[in-house]
Parts: sequence; C-alpha cells; structure tokens
Amino acid sequence: MENYLRRASKAVSFRIGRKLDGAAVSRAHDVFYASNAWTQARWLGSQALKNPLDLWVYQEIMAETRPDVVIETGTYRGGSAHFLASVCDLLGSGEVVSVDIEPLRDDYPQHPRITYLGGRSSTDPDVLEEIRERVSTRRTMIILDSDHSQAHVEAELDAYAPLVPVGCYLIVEDSNIGQIREDLMPGPLQSIETFLARRSDFEIDREREKFLLTFNPSGYLKRIR
Repeated sequence: MENYLRRASKAVSFRIGRKLDGAAVSRAHDVFYASNAWTQARWLGSQALKNPLDLWVYQEIMAETRPDVVIETGTYRGGSAHFLASVCDLLGSGEVVSVDIEPLRDDYPQHPRITYLGGRSSTDPDVLEEIRERVSTRRTMIILDSDHSQAHVEAELDAYAPLVPVGCYLIVEDSNIGQIREDLMPGPLQSIETFLARRSDFEIDREREKFLLTFNPSGYLKRIR
C-alpha cells in the first residue's frame, strides 16, 4: 500500500503544486482504516460501510457522466444504494440496481429508484441477463463490491465491463485490502491488473483518487474506447 500511495502522492503533488509525503499518506490511510470509523458511516440512517471520501467521488462522477443506471454488486445494509439513489434524485434522473448473494432483507431502505436483486450471485447467468435487459443501451455506471476473491472479481469485470459505455466508469471497490491483510491476497487489485493487461478500452483515472485516502486504489476505471 505504501508504494501505491507514494505514486498517488506524486500524482496529486503535481496537480496541487507542492510535494506530499507518501509515507505520511500511507500511515494516515492505515490509521483511518484501522479505526473502523468508516464502518459507522450512515446515509439517512442506513449503514453504508463505505469510505465517505469515495462516496463523495461517486457523486462527482454521477454529476459529470449522468448515468441512467447504476449497478451495485454487494448490498450489505443498503446504505450505499440509498446514497446513490439520493444522488439520482438530486440529478433528476437515474435508477439503482443492487445485487447481493444474501436473501433480501426487510430492513433495506426503500426508495422508488432502487431495485434489489437478492439471493443470487452477481455473476449468476439469470442475474446478468436481467441486468442486461434493464440496461440495454442506456448510460451505465458499475460499482463492484461483493466477493473480493481474485477469481470472482475477474469474473465480474468480464461480465459487467461490456455494459459500460465510453466515458462512463467501472469501479472496483476495496482494492486496498490485500495491502492491509496479506491473507486476502490475491484480491481486487490483482484482478484489476489482470483485467487491464489484456484490455485497452479502460484506463485508471487517478484524478478520482485526489483525496488520497481512497479504499479503491487503481479501482476507478474509465472506459475510453
């Protein structure tokens, strides 16, 4: 993680015109993650289990790209789906589809823009077919936050990448976890590296990591062709 954050610090240093201490950024990230304060982040009362800085970036992306559909894999308590739907409200358009392998819960936040697909994997053929039909040719943003094993994330990337149009984003969450816990490697970060090594239609958008304490290093993938 420190090597990655040193590179990110250099990128941000160039933009803001002053040098940043990569080691200090790495320590700040580790302290923030270990504090578990982010696990208590809530949106209108619903637990989101997200880094609030990343959620801020999500709304920036949505405001810029105006997706018609946001697909989220990994619902947990529904707080992030509720946040995304609220951003859609503010933008005046858009819907959210949240997929989770766990059965639907009665306490998920309810919102007219949210559709929950529960009890099936994000790579289940029936789920993928339903999502493809819903998306069709509309502008789509994808957020991957389900099983973080390398094999599963790679399968998700292959399945969902074709749904993302040029100029929109495919976001791989929690690509920081392998550097924090070595027992979780290989994971999302390695999946991203494998994905990008064999494709030229997506690139990492480092500008989306401007707050430095992202949980999605190298995970903001923008379709460029």
